[in-house]
Amino acid sequence: MKLTAFIPLADRLSRLLSRKHKLYFFALITLTIGLSLLEAVGISIIMPFISVAANPDLLNSGWYKTVFDLVGFVEKNQFILMFGVVIIVFYLFRGVYSLAHVYLVNRFSQALYKHFSRTLFNSFLSMPYKLYTQKNSGELMQIIITESRNASNLALEVLLGSSELFTILFVYALMLIMNWKMTLTLTAVLLVIIASFLSFLLRKSKAMGVKRSSSERQLFRILREAFGNFKFVKLKGNEQNILGEFTSPLESHSNTQVINNTLKIFPKSILEFLGFSLLVAAVILILLVYRDPARVIPIISMYALAMYRILPSVHRMLANVNTIAYIQVSLDIVYRNSFLEAEKEGTAPVAFGKSIRLENVTFEYVTGNTILNAVSFEIPKGQRLAVIGESGSGKSTLVDLIIGVNKPVSGTIYIDGEALTNDNIRAWRNRIGYIPQSIYLFDGTVADNVAFGSEPDEDRIQTVLQKANSWDFLSQKEGVHTRVGEGGIQLSGGQQQRIAIARALYTDPDLLVLDEATSALDTETEIKIMDEIYSNISEDKTLIIIAHRISTVERCDRKLRIENGGIEFARN
Repeated sequence: MKLTAFIPLADRLSRLLSRKHKLYFFALITLTIGLSLLEAVGISIIMPFISVAANPDLLNSGWYKTVFDLVGFVEKNQFILMFGVVIIVFYLFRGVYSLAHVYLVNRFSQALYKHFSRTLFNSFLSMPYKLYTQKNSGELMQIIITESRNASNLALEVLLGSSELFTILFVYALMLIMNWKMTLTLTAVLLVIIASFLSFLLRKSKAMGVKRSSSERQLFRILREAFGNFKFVKLKGNEQNILGEFTSPLESHSNTQVINNTLKIFPKSILEFLGFSLLVAAVILILLVYRDPARVIPIISMYALAMYRILPSVHRMLANVNTIAYIQVSLDIVYRNSFLEAEKEGTAPVAFGKSIRLENVTFEYVTGNTILNAVSFEIPKGQRLAVIGESGSGKSTLVDLIIGVNKPVSGTIYIDGEALTNDNIRAWRNRIGYIPQSIYLFDGTVADNVAFGSEPDEDRIQTVLQKANSWDFLSQKEGVHTRVGEGGIQLSGGQQQRIAIARALYTDPDLLVLDEATSALDTETEIKIMDEIYSNISEDKTLIIIAHRISTVERCDRKLRIENGGIEFARN
């Protein structure tokens, strides 16, 4: 991996940041330069103080005398005392400044994490349903949580690396002032050696980063599949097989962390060995040439102090670069998923007092397979329509088009003669109550699950629970505050279904859709629930029911059969 590879990385980071974040970033860069300057000053003032304290006569000549006369001191000891107090105050200020810098940098990193996570979540929520069906929900969660955190940490590493870079430059300038020949000689030797293994580190770190991301996606997928099918896992007794599948990517992920952490430390050992070895060699060389230890000691002392500060900074900067290479793939993933195709949908009003009409509606998935071909029919308001057909024939797809979740490839859907478009799609969806086959109840109260993201109104929740014939059961527990458990595990299948019905009724919809909503229930429970739907729940509502069993839809006004992409009606 070449250093030029960081150019597109910077471009992507710039595109992901808001204007506010960019201003914050450049303000932090300014503070970082200030911190580095303080580090350099901190190193440069130690040796003059030690020299003057050890030999006050230095104040009689040179720039020492200039400063001594400028501040107006008479006694040398007073000047030295004042010099010491200034250094103490300076180091106190530098410590506070450094602490504030760390706080602001980490605050910025966390702000980016929130920004990236929200951006990704919004991007995934805004993607077309047809595109969502091609995704893995475990991977989407991993991107929102893990990859966004890594991407925000990348910005943190850039700032920390910049701090070390500026510190190196300022301290290096001091070394040039002390002895430019010796400094350039040390630099030439170190640069050749550093360049030789830096390229290797970056290549290896990037490869480990790709491997880390891949293994994390596998881990999220396996965990979601296992916990999502926990009862089935217990039934089959294949815990060890699933654990075996989990172990392989876990081992891979662990290995990448070990290698990456080792690569972070590697430069430190090399740099310390090379830096101080070269410094000792320089001392020996100067002694051999000048044969005057008194002349060498001040220079070497300053160099030793500078090297003591500059080598750790070089190591940390290389560690920052190594980490950036390791998590660069996260920024790529965040960037790629932050600009997905999004649906721009409006809330223009749409009336529903007469009918829903489909005219030459055709639909196909991303794979190109045509599911519905030039379908045309009308559903009068208040009608009970059954949609039947073989598995995979397109029943759910047809309903997804009617409720506006999917969009036709060609053709138009009309509501009371007005075309259903992106401008009025949200208003139309607000008129729909949907009860799916697979009901997801999250670990919360009944009220939370019925309102599902809307503002809970306990009176209205109780009303829809009564309509769904669930209130008598819940009133014996904790009412609307009864907890359902993850996936509704604390409720029976029939009670879960009734909670789903109450959720669908909460917004008082005009159109009620049951997408094989009772197929997982036993016959007795299904008959009871469907009787409640026909006699009470769907009163004054348009009803669309998808079902396999004919007995479920016997009381519908019309039956629409889907076969080979076309439709046909059979009246009762």
